[in-house]
Formats: sequence, C-alpha cells, structure tokens
Amino acid sequence: MRLALIRLSSLGDLVLVLPAFWALRKALAEAHVAWLVREDLKEVLEGTPGLDEIIPVRLPSFTDRYASLPKFLKGVTLWLKAIREIGLSYFRKFDLVIDFQGLFKSAFFAFFLGKERYGFRNGRELSFLFLNRPIFIRDKTRHAVDNYLQIAAHFGGTPTAEFPLFIPEEARSFCMAFFRENGVKEKDFLVFLSPTARWETKLWSQEGFAEVGDRIIEGFGAKIILSGLPKELDYLKGIKERMRYKDRVLLPPPTSMKQFFALLEASWVFVGVDSGAMHVARALGKPVIAVFGPSDPRWIGPYGQKRGVVRAEVKCSPCNKKRCNDLRCMREITPQMVLKEFERLLSEKNA
Repeated sequence: MRLALIRLSSLGDLVLVLPAFWALRKALAEAHVAWLVREDLKEVLEGTPGLDEIIPVRLPSFTDRYASLPKFLKGVTLWLKAIREIGLSYFRKFDLVIDFQGLFKSAFFAFFLGKERYGFRNGRELSFLFLNRPIFIRDKTRHAVDNYLQIAAHFGGTPTAEFPLFIPEEARSFCMAFFRENGVKEKDFLVFLSPTARWETKLWSQEGFAEVGDRIIEGFGAKIILSGLPKELDYLKGIKERMRYKDRVLLPPPTSMKQFFALLEASWVFVGVDSGAMHVARALGKPVIAVFGPSDPRWIGPYGQKRGVVRAEVKCSPCNKKRCNDLRCMREITPQMVLKEFERLLSEKNA
C-alpha cells in the first residue's frame, strides 16, 4: 500500500502530526509512506525514521490581506506551477491519502494524490468537498496531537505520543562547538528563551522577556540561549540590549533547522511564546513555560504538561486573530506571572 500524509506547514503543526505518523508507521509496517510538505520546511522531516518519501511543494502565502497586486499575481503563478507538478508526477499514485491540515489547499492536493482521501468533516474552506472519506471531527477542546492520534487509531495505530524528531550528529557537533566557543560548561543551567512567533499578536514585550531573563539568571545562575530565525536577529538583539546580564546571554549565529533543534535539545528548559519552537521543545521532552494570548492552549498548548501556560484572564481570549489593535491579552501578562510559573514548574520537576 502507498500512503500519503498531508500537513504542509507550519513548523509546530508538522511536529504535532509526528505522533500520528509514527503510530501509522508502526501499524502499516509494509506501507510506503510519503509526506507532502511545504518546500521551505522539508528539513524538519529529513531523516525521520520510517518516512519513505518527502514530497516538497513550493507554495505562496495568501494570509497577508495587505499583499500587493504583484505579490498576489506571483502567488497565483506559484500555485499553478505546484498544481501542474503534483498533478503530473503524482496523480492518483497513492492508495490512501490523509489530510491532517483540513484546508482548501491541503484537500485540493489530496484530490490529485490519491483514490481514498480521508480528513476532517469540519475542515475549513470547504476542504471536505475534495475528500471522499471526511469521517473525522476536529475537536478543538482537545489537543491537536490527540485529534491526529484518533485518525491513526482508525487505521490500527496505537495512540501513543511518541515524537520521532530526527537530529543528525552534524547538528549536535555544531551545538557543542558553539558552546565551547562561548565558555558553556556541561553543568551550566541553560534556558532557551524564544520570544518570537509568526503572528504579531503572539508576541509579548521585549521588556518583559528581558526582565524574565535577568531574573532567571539572578535566581538560578542560568545562561540564556536567545534564539530565533535569522530575520528576527534585530528583535532578539533588542531584548539582549535591555538586559543587565548581557555576558550570560548567548546569541547563536544563523542556524539550519536541525541545528536549531540541537540547541533546544541541549537546553534544560524553554521559556517563550506559542510558537513552533515551543512544540519542538516539548517533542524533545523539555519543560515549557509559554505566554499565550490569542491562541487556545487546549488545542495547541505544550503537549503533555499540566502546567506551563501563562495567560491573562480576559474575555476575548482566545480569539485566534492575527491582527489586533488592543492586545490586552498579552499586555496584561507580567514578568512576575511568567517567573511564578517558571519556579512552580521547576519545583514540580525536581520534586
């Protein structure tokens, strides 16, 4: 049997599908398993044990409603090219397709790829119209991982949350070399500070992160790894400039995705916002403290943790908005709230 999984983006969402993939892999041991993913994220899946094929597809983003007309037209051209490539190379080459994304674009590709097309009955953008087996219900009062595992269970998979996230030795060697250059010792208490996210509404204040970082250094003798995407470097520098203990803050050079994972793996604890990095940290078994505003932690909170989410109790949250003129859900979160959760989580871990 040939099986294709579809989850095109983003980093965190790919990670959240990994347990379902792993359950399917073990249940369908003889199957050829492929994964359709956005081209710029294929590195996340490279080396994944049991994954036979990665099908990268270059797609534009139409999420920016303020995009210029030339950008929009370029996006349409990319879409047509992607449809042509997938249609010609993979048309109905799979016996079974599972759409984990539940959007128009993912279900549309499912239509080209396979004969039996499973997905969510309540997917967005009329995605169910392209599926002939839309039998699953997306329940956002349960975690996304558990929703995806129910799909795997339908095909005989055991719903166990195992994350087969592959990190090559080259990435770990990069990490160790970076630590040696910056005087990091094996016994150092490393805290991964991750203040960035794709949505501007998920960003907490630079001043808040600077104070949290300083207080963690003062109270726990920690060293801070302050990291994000290369394009976010100025934002990260702005946080470091606001800190008092700059000599204990490490700003890594631009990294590959796997090197970024290795830095997370080497850390003791993660402090940040709702982001892909947060989900990678949990996949690697790290304790997570995360500031949440517009997004719903019941659906995409740090998986497998009873604590770790810091929220302000405001009526409009969660709203899942990518733009907001108020952002009181983030403004009302204080450094003291984050530090209290940090101390509580660490005390429970060490108990």
